Amino acid sequence: MKRLEFFLLLLIILIALALRLYKINRPIADWHSWRQADTAAVARNFVKDRFNLLIPKYDNMSSQANGLDNPQRYRFVEFPIYNAIVAFVWKIAGNTEPVYARLTTVVFTLLSTLFLYLLVKKLSDWQTASLASFFFATLPYNVFYSSTVLPAPLMVSSLLALYFFFIKWLENDKRRLFLALSIIFASVAILTWPIAIFFFLPLLYLSFNKYKWSFLKKIDLWIFAIFSCAPFIAWRIWMLNFPEGIPSWQFLLNDANIRFKGAFFRWLIAERLGKLILTTSGFALFILGFVNRFKEKEANFYFLWLLSTVVYFVVFASGNVRHDYYQIPAVPILAIFMASGTKLLFSYKSLNIQRIILPILALFLIISTYAFGFYEIRGYYWINRPQIVEAGQAVDQLLPKDAAVIAPYNGDAAFLYQTNRRGYPIVDRPLVDFVSQGTKYLVSVDIDDQGIQNLAKNCTILDSTSNYVIIELTLECVK
Repeated sequence: MKRLEFFLLLLIILIALALRLYKINRPIADWHSWRQADTAAVARNFVKDRFNLLIPKYDNMSSQANGLDNPQRYRFVEFPIYNAIVAFVWKIAGNTEPVYARLTTVVFTLLSTLFLYLLVKKLSDWQTASLASFFFATLPYNVFYSSTVLPAPLMVSSLLALYFFFIKWLENDKRRLFLALSIIFASVAILTWPIAIFFFLPLLYLSFNKYKWSFLKKIDLWIFAIFSCAPFIAWRIWMLNFPEGIPSWQFLLNDANIRFKGAFFRWLIAERLGKLILTTSGFALFILGFVNRFKEKEANFYFLWLLSTVVYFVVFASGNVRHDYYQIPAVPILAIFMASGTKLLFSYKSLNIQRIILPILALFLIISTYAFGFYEIRGYYWINRPQIVEAGQAVDQLLPKDAAVIAPYNGDAAFLYQTNRRGYPIVDRPLVDFVSQGTKYLVSVDIDDQGIQNLAKNCTILDSTSNYVIIELTLECVK
C-alpha cells in the first residue's frame, strides 16, 4: 500500500470514528429503541446472571412476541455473539452504560470500512476503494445505525471480511489459513443475522470463475459450505426447545401481500434509497455507477452482490418495508456503485466544458447527499420521551432488584429496559393476573391516562412526579 493510499484510508477511518462519536452516550431510547433494548437486555443479563450463550434471556416476560407466556424471558433470535461481546466489554468497563455497547458497534463498523477498502481495491482500484469506503463511513444513515446496539453491523463486518478472505484463498487454494478465516467469518455472519445467506451468491460466482463446473467437485468448497452453515443449523434445532422464546417472524416475508405492490416499490426505492439512505443526490450517483463500465470480473461480482440485495428485499418484503434498519446490509454495495458514479463524473473525457462541469456536478451531488441525509436522519438521535429514562432510574433506585415491573410503552421494551428489571412492556392480561403471578409494581409516564389515575387513587403510590408515577399493586386495589 502506497503512502498516499495509507494516509487516505487512515483519514477515512478517523472521520468514520469522529462522526460516530456524535451523541454516542445517548440512552437506549432513540430510534428503534425497542430492538436495541431487546439486544442490550440479553447482553446485560449475561452480566447480571450466569453467562450462558445457549440460553439467552432478555427482560420481557410478556406473550407479545408470539402469543406464548415467557416467564423465563427466553430470547431466541440470532445467536448472541454480538450480545456476548457487548457483555464482555461491559465487564471490562465495570458498568453497563450504553456508551460502551455503542462503541463496540462502532469498532465493528471501522473494521467494515477497512475490509470494504481492501475488497474494492482488490477487485477494482484504490481510487474506487477510497470513494466506496468514504461513502460507507460517512452516509448519515450508516453513521447512525453503526452506533446503535444492534447486531447488523457485526454481520456486515463479517460478510465483508468473508468476501476478502475468500478471494485471497481462491488466489492460492493451498493457503488453508484463508479458508479457515472464510469459514469463521461466514459462520459468524450467518449466526449474527441469517439473512447473510442471501449474500453468498457472489461466492458462487467466484468459485465458478476459478474452477468452472468442477467447483462442484472441490472438497474444500464443500467443507466451506458445510462448516459455514452447520453452526446455524445446530442453533436453529436447539431453539426449538424454547418455543416461548422464538418471536413470530413469518410476517416479515409478505405481510398484507405487499410484495411487488406500489407501496413496496415506493417504500424501498423512493422513501428508503431515494430519501433516507442515499437521498436523491446519492441515488443519482448510484445510477451513474450502475450504468458505468466495469471490468468483467468486478462487474459480475458487484452486480451479483447487488442482485443478492434485491433478492433479500423481495423475500423479506414486509420486513424491509416495516423496518428501515433492515437495509443496513445494502449499504456497502450501494457505496460501491456511488463510488463508481462519482469516479465516472471526475474521469469523463470529452468536451473541455464537461471537464469543468462534471466534477462540479459530482461535488454538488455529494454535498447534497450529506445535507439531505443528515436532515432525514437527525431525528433518529432524539430521545422523544426522556420521561422513560427518568422514571426508569427512579424504579432502579426504589424497587427491589428482583422485582418484576409493568412498564407499558405500547409494547416497546425501551421503557422496561430503563428500569433494569424484568417484567412487561405491555398490559397483555388483567392486572389481577399480574399480581397473582407476583408482579406487584407498575410504572407509567402516561400520568394523564384515566386508567393510571384510577390506579393511583386506589393503590399505594411509591413515587410520583409530573413525568411519571410508580404504583404498588395489590389484589384489593386492582379488583
